[in-house]
Amino acid sequence: MNSTFIRKFGAGGFFVGVLLTAVSLPLWNLGMSLGQFIMAGGWLIAGNLPERLRNATRQPVFFFLIGLYLLHLAGLWNTEDMVYATKDLRVKLPLLLMPLLLIAGPPLTARQYRITLAAVLTGVLISSGVGYATYMGWTGKLVNNYRDISLFISHIRLSLLIDFCLVICCLAFLREESKLLRVVCIVTMIWLGGFLILLQSVTGLAILLILIWLGLLLLVTKAKQIIVKITAAIAAIAIVVVLWQTYHFLFIQSIEPVNISLQELPPTTRLGNKYTHNTFRQDIEQGRLVWIQFHEAEMDSAWRQRGGTSLWETDQRGQMQLVTIMRFLTYRNYSKDYDGVMRLSNDDLQLIRNGYPTPEHYTEQNSLLFRFKELASEYRTYHFTGWATGQTLAQRFEYWKTARWIIAHHPLTGVGTGDVPNAYKDAYNATNSTLSDEWRLRAHNQYLSFGVAFGWSGMIYFIFVLAYALVTGIRKNDIVYLSFLLIAIASFFTEDTLETQAGVTFFAFLNALLLIRSTEEKS
Repeated sequence: MNSTFIRKFGAGGFFVGVLLTAVSLPLWNLGMSLGQFIMAGGWLIAGNLPERLRNATRQPVFFFLIGLYLLHLAGLWNTEDMVYATKDLRVKLPLLLMPLLLIAGPPLTARQYRITLAAVLTGVLISSGVGYATYMGWTGKLVNNYRDISLFISHIRLSLLIDFCLVICCLAFLREESKLLRVVCIVTMIWLGGFLILLQSVTGLAILLILIWLGLLLLVTKAKQIIVKITAAIAAIAIVVVLWQTYHFLFIQSIEPVNISLQELPPTTRLGNKYTHNTFRQDIEQGRLVWIQFHEAEMDSAWRQRGGTSLWETDQRGQMQLVTIMRFLTYRNYSKDYDGVMRLSNDDLQLIRNGYPTPEHYTEQNSLLFRFKELASEYRTYHFTGWATGQTLAQRFEYWKTARWIIAHHPLTGVGTGDVPNAYKDAYNATNSTLSDEWRLRAHNQYLSFGVAFGWSGMIYFIFVLAYALVTGIRKNDIVYLSFLLIAIASFFTEDTLETQAGVTFFAFLNALLLIRSTEEKS
C-alpha cells in the first residue's frame, strides 16, 4: 500500500478522533475515550513521528504539561492503596495523552481547527437543547433542581464549556462580516446565556462575569472611539459593584444577628404548655428567627391529626419534617404549636410533605435570585452552628478546611497518589467534622487537591505550569487560549476539575488543542 496514502489516512483518522473527542466533551464519556483511541491510532501511522516528537520536545510547555501526569506516577512511591492509585492514573491519562497526541501530532489546518471548535459548540448546543427539553418536561425526566437539566456531565463542567463557547461566539461575531453569521452568533449567545442562567451554576456565572469584565477593560485600553471607552468603563465598574454587592449579601449581610428579648415573647402556648426558645440558632425566614416560640409535642399532635406522620420522620426530600414545618410556620408567621399547624391550608400541608420549607422553594426554585438567597441562608447556618451537611456552599468550607489539615500534616510529599480517600476519611474523623459520612468528599479545589496528594511541592508545580501557560498566551496575544485558561484556573478554586474523566479531558484536550492552533487561525 502506498505510504503517502497511509500517512493521509492516519492524519484523517487523527482528525476524526479530534472531532469525536470535541463533540463528546459535554455529551458522552465513552465518546471521549473512543476519540482518544482513534487519535492515538492516527497519530501512530500519520508519518514523520520522529520529527513530530522532536518538534514537540523543543517546546518547554510540552514537558511541563506531561509533567502533571508524571507527578501522579511519582506519587506512587508513598502510596499504600494501589487499587485506587491505578484507578486515578487511568482517569488522569488524558494529562499525558493529550499533550503527546496534539502537540506531537499531525498538524491541523486553520480550517480543521475551526471545525474542531464548531464540534465543541455543537456538543454544547445539543446538551443544552436536551436540558431545555428536560426543563420543559418533554423528556419525561423528573426535574427536582437545576442539576437535573444537565443530563450527561456535571452541571458545573457544562457551565465551563458554555463559558468557553460564549467566548468563541463573541469573537466570531466580532470577526465575521456576514450579517447572517453575526445573527447566528447573537442567537447562539442568547441561547447559551439563557441556559447558563437556568443551570444556576454560580461558578459558571461568576467566571462569565470575570471574562466580560476583562473584555471591557480591553475595550477601554484598545478602543479608538471615546464613547466606546466611556461605555466600557462604566460597564466594568457596574460589574465590580455587582460582584461586591453579591459578596456583601452572601458573606456579610447574611450573618447579621437577629437580637430579640425573651421577655417580649409569650411564655406559653394557648394550651398552657411552655414554649422553647433557642436564640443561639440564628436560622431565619422572612427576617424572623426559626427556633424560638415553639412546642414540638403540640406540633407533632396537630401534624398527625392533619394526616401526617411523626415530625421526626423525613419528608420526600429526606429532611426531618420538624425542620421543614418549623421553617414553614416561621415563613407564614404562624405560632409554632398546635394552633399554628392547624392554621395551615391543605396546599401548605402538601408542600411540607413534598419537602418544601417555604412556598418560595416551590414557586421560585428555578429563580437565580432565589438560588443566591439559599446560599446566603446556608452560610448563615454554617456561621452560627457549624452545620454543613447537604449545603452546597458550607460544605466547601468544610472540604477546604479538611484539605488544609491534611496538607499541614503531610507538607513535603503529601499522602501519595492512591491514599487520598483514606487521608480524607482519617482527617474528617480527626477534626470531628459535622458532615455526615455521605457528604465527606474531597477538596473541591484543584490546588488543594494537588497539595493533599503531593504536598507543597506538587501544588507549587501545578501553579507554575498554569502560570507558564498563561504567560505563553499573553506573549502570543491569543485571546481564545487566554480565555480558556482563565476559565480553567478560576474553576480550580471551587472544583476538583481534574478528578473526573469529563473534567480532566476538558482541560487536557482544549489546553493542548489551543496551544497548537495554526498561525493562520490566530492571525
